[in-house]
Formats: sequence, structure tokens, C-alpha cells
Amino acid sequence: MKVRNIIVGALMTVIAAPAVAQQQDAIQQQVAAIIKSGAPDAAKQVAAIAKQNKKDVNALVSIGKAYLTVKDYANAKLYAQQAAALVSGKKVQATATPFVLLGNIAVSEDDGGEAAQQFQQAIYFDPKNPDGYRRYAQIMSKTDPTGAVQTLEDLRAQRPDYPVDLIAAEIYSGAGKMSKAIEYYDKVQVSQMKDYQISDYATNLFLSKDYDKSLKIATEGHNMFPRNASFNRLMMFNYTDKKQYNEALDAADKLFNASDSLKASIYDYTYYAKALKSAGKYQEAIAAYQNQQNSKDCDANTRMEADKNISDCYKALSDYEKAGEYLDKYLKAQPQQSFSIEELLAQFYVDQLADDKSSADVKKTAYDKADAIYAGLAEKYPDNAAYVANKRATLPFSLALNQVEQLKLAGPHYLNFTEIMGGKNDRSAGETKMLINAYNAVIAYYVHGINDMAKAKEIAQKVIEIDPENANAKALLGQ
Repeated sequence: MKVRNIIVGALMTVIAAPAVAQQQDAIQQQVAAIIKSGAPDAAKQVAAIAKQNKKDVNALVSIGKAYLTVKDYANAKLYAQQAAALVSGKKVQATATPFVLLGNIAVSEDDGGEAAQQFQQAIYFDPKNPDGYRRYAQIMSKTDPTGAVQTLEDLRAQRPDYPVDLIAAEIYSGAGKMSKAIEYYDKVQVSQMKDYQISDYATNLFLSKDYDKSLKIATEGHNMFPRNASFNRLMMFNYTDKKQYNEALDAADKLFNASDSLKASIYDYTYYAKALKSAGKYQEAIAAYQNQQNSKDCDANTRMEADKNISDCYKALSDYEKAGEYLDKYLKAQPQQSFSIEELLAQFYVDQLADDKSSADVKKTAYDKADAIYAGLAEKYPDNAAYVANKRATLPFSLALNQVEQLKLAGPHYLNFTEIMGGKNDRSAGETKMLINAYNAVIAYYVHGINDMAKAKEIAQKVIEIDPENANAKALLGQ
């Protein structure tokens, strides 16, 4: 929240006539030099300057600002109050500056109530000066962003030329109200925004999952500020989530190699690695995931997920030794076991079994291991028995065997699946379709695997009961 407020504050400058501004700067610099000197009579020197300018609000405010800069709140408040007294006593033309200074001092002292009161005073004495509205809105943005924006709408009535929509957008953004922030950003042309505002706009769109529009705004920002890391980063993020991985990698190249003052974050490596992996650049993706793990911001969960992704990359490279090493790290780091977690090891062997680069011996070993793991999972997680039976039934078809041998291995598991699923009363349409396919596989097993036509016809009759017009079952039954 503080960062957002700093950003909002950076938007505006004090509106003053050039001559007055120069006078303020000169006095503030003079007082700052005296304070910095550490002279024993520094306070007296400053008091003398104040005495010479005792009816000059701007001069007294400049002295107060100099003290505020060095966090001498007591003296800053002293001179700010002298300036405020001139305005309150109607001894000078009304101005907001002393009250804005008093409000800023209160902010520095973490006194939000006092700050809000002083900024309201600033608005009262000078309703056309935007600083009181802006600072009051910033104070209110933490607790009442809607009320803060209403204050800015009051400013709009006084100063139609002032960039109220941009400040309102930043206030809503700082309060985490992304849709309202976007609503106000939408009212302003991108060409009228500062670089950080364009970035904030695109970021809110990205976090709202409006990747198309976020990409559009980020690209406009990139065209205006081509070496700005924020826009290159947002382009990479958006392209990755849009699954345009080659474009994401082009943006990543700009981010890492053509950005000024880049401080790469763990999210940069995360998205870069994902884009590389999805684009099939597995070796480079492994390096990116390892950079992610080496980041000082990498927590245990992120490191664990990176191990899984590295394992997947090594599998895609058919390097099952390294893939197994990283999968083992991932599995050991799990806080608790579950069917989906434990199945990952079985899937590891399934992938090795299905890999065309695996030898016949490797396939046989992978089959035995995958089948054994699934057998154990069926006992440990009986609610998943049908799923496991179906998975075990598919494994033999990746072995270098003839069709009859494959059917002999697969058939009993398909039969097991039909027994479980056939007794289910609340099957979905998808499950019924799976059941019919499994029945057909069992029929093939009885006909071609073990030559038992009687059993095959029994299964065909079960198919007819579910699907009366099933052509294969009717043909087998001679109907």
C-alpha cells in the first residue's frame, strides 16, 4: 500500500508561479545547508531567516519542508503552524500549502486522523489547489477508496483540467479494487499516462485475466518505452498465458537482454521456464527452472514444483535417469500423500513404457513397475479401483508383443473394470461409453485371446442391455 501511495504522490507537482517556486527552492536549500552544517547556532540562523520572512507563507513553508526532509518534525511543525496562522488569520491570501505541509508531517508521524484534518483544511482555504484533495484522497484510500475517489470528483468540479481519472485509478489499484482501477484507466488515453501508470493498468488487466487487453496495453507501453522491463515482463506473462509461446520467448529475450535496470524476479524465471517447456525447448527450460530455484525468493513449495517440471523436461528428452532423480525429490518433499501424488511414479513408468526410444527390455521393466504400483494403489485407494483397472488394461498395448499376447494381459483388467463400472447405478453418459468400450475389449479378449465364444456372447448380451443397437454385439449374437 505504501508503494502505491508513493507512486500516486509522484504523479503530481506543486502548482506555483515560477518566481515563487524559485524563491521557495532557494530558501529551502539555504535552510537545508544550515541544518546540514551542524553549527551550534543553526537554529538561530534559521530563526533569523524566518523573522525576515515572518509574513511570507511560502518562505515559512520552505523552512518547514527543509526540517521535514531531515525528519525534524518539531521544527517542521513550528514553521508550518506559523504559516498556517497567517492564512487562518486572513493576514495573507488564502493558500493550501501550510496545511498540506502540516498534513505531510502528520503522515510522517503516522497520525492519519491529524493528516486528514489538515488536508481538509487545505481544501477549505484553497479549493482550486489539487494538493489537498490528492493527499486527502491518498489518506482515505486505505480505509475508504470510494470516498477517496469522491473527493477527487470534487476536485474535478474545481479543476476540470486536472488528471483526476489517473489518480482515482491508482487509488483503486492500491486498494486492490482492480475492476474499478481498470474502469478509470479506461477513461484515459495511454499516450497521456506515465510509464508506471501504463504498467499498473496492464498489470490490473493481467491479474483480472484479461490477457488480450493487458497485452495490448503492455505492447503500447513497450512501443513508448522499449527498454522498460515492466512492459517486456508483462508481454512475456500475457503471451505465456495466451499459449503463444514463441512470442513469449521473444518478449523474454527483450526482458533479459534489452531492458534497463532489470531486477529479475522469481516470477520472471517461472514464466520464462514455462514458455520454454511449452515450446519444446526442454534443455533451456531446465536451466530456467534451476535459476528459479536459485533465486533468493524461491520458497520450498516453488522449489518442489520446479523439481517436478525439471523431471517432466528430462522425460521429454528421454533422460529417465535424471527425470527419476528430480521426481524423487518432488515426491519426498510432499507434505502428505494422496492418490494423485502417488500415481506420479506409476505415470513415470507409463511414459517410459510409451517412449519409442525405450528398448524392449526397458519397456518390460517399466511395465512391471507401473503395473505393480497401480495394483498397490487399487488396494490403498479402493474408490479409484475402476480408474486403476482401466489404466492397467491400457499398459500392455505399449509392449512389443503381438495382439493376442497384449489382449491376454489386458483382458482381465478390462473385465475387472466392467465388473466395477457395470454395478454402478449412477453412471454418467461418459462412464457408460467407457463401459461399452471395455465390454468390447473383453469380447476381443475372449474371442482372440483365450478362444471362449460362450463368455464372449455373455458379454455381448450385457452390451445389448445397455446399447440395444450396438452393431458388434448384435453381429456376435447373430441378431
